[in-house]
Amino acid sequence: MTQPLESLEDLILASLNPRAITGLPHPLSKFAANGAVKEGPYADAIIEFIKDWTCEAPESVKQGAAKWFLFESEKAFFVACFEARIDAERLRSHLRLRERLSAEENE
Repeated sequence: MTQPLESLEDLILASLNPRAITGLPHPLSKFAANGAVKEGPYADAIIEFIKDWTCEAPESVKQGAAKWFLFESEKAFFVACFEARIDAERLRSHLRLRERLSAEENE
């Protein structure tokens, strides 16, 4: 017996989610507050700030903005983490540890 074919709309929607295709977990999943990260603009922004902090030229505007968001923000970081269902304290603690280890390596 043959199985029914998926609709074109279902196939297109599935193709827009790269994790659905690859089966990879969300990059921030180990910091999920209650099970799973809520994918969307807040999680995407957090990942972009982490990328800018680690990949942009030292002292660049983008790196400075990322450092402020990740390490100094008293509200924006926590709101983004809350909306993405990420444990903000745990993520920030992890990032601070990485920053400290990186500084020690560069000495």
